[in-house]
Amino acid sequence: MEMTLFPNIFRLLACAAICLSLAISGCTNDPLTQKGRMADMEKEKTALANQNDSLNTRKNDLEQANRMSTIELASNKQQMLILQDEVTLVRKQLSDTTERLAAAQQEKAALDKRIAELSKAMDRQAGIPIEPNNSLATIETPVFPGAASRAENGSIHIEIPGTTLFERGGDQFTPHGIQLLRQVAGKISQTYPGHKVTIEAHANTLHQTSTQFQSKMDQTAAQAMMIYNVLTQDSIFSRDQLSVSACGTGKPLVSNSSEEGAARNYRVELVVKPN
Repeated sequence: MEMTLFPNIFRLLACAAICLSLAISGCTNDPLTQKGRMADMEKEKTALANQNDSLNTRKNDLEQANRMSTIELASNKQQMLILQDEVTLVRKQLSDTTERLAAAQQEKAALDKRIAELSKAMDRQAGIPIEPNNSLATIETPVFPGAASRAENGSIHIEIPGTTLFERGGDQFTPHGIQLLRQVAGKISQTYPGHKVTIEAHANTLHQTSTQFQSKMDQTAAQAMMIYNVLTQDSIFSRDQLSVSACGTGKPLVSNSSEEGAARNYRVELVVKPN
């Protein structure tokens, strides 16, 4: 009986295995299961498509960024070339400036040396009286009515007040002024025949200049030329004897702080030079 039982058990197990296999095979071919698997596959396909789109978008962004970087790199290279040219130009200018500075320093050193040599020469001559060959020293300075005279640096200066010669602040002569000028100039020509004469016109800082002039310098230039024209047209002096100098307010004799001082400084000087 026991020997019969074992074969039966084996038969039952074999049948159970066959049934289980058939059951599993039946589940696999079940339409609902297949539909679920298709849905999962569609989801996976959609996910892969979205991922591919995302990757394509990222790729396009990277390509655009690469193009922009390439353009920026080219621009930077161009700017670098321009900067290199500018640096080269600045270096050349600096080199030229350095050379000019060195030349100027050499010239200054030579000038300083010359000044030092002249200073030594003057120091050696200090205390030795030097008598200039002055042709005016032997001529007695005459008296000029209406004008003052003085000796200065070997020359004779004859001062004529500007207020006497000219209308206020202008270059037009007063009637008395032009008469006085001719008298003084005639006496200078007789006393110092052949000597050169400089016409110096001076102004002061106190009185206003006529509106016809932009500055005191212009005023004195015009006044000096008016005197030059009168003295040459009247043939009191030849043209090569006379020269003019517009001094403006640059050579005051006294302070301009008072009316008296300003009146003294507003003047014309006929400066007789030694031969």
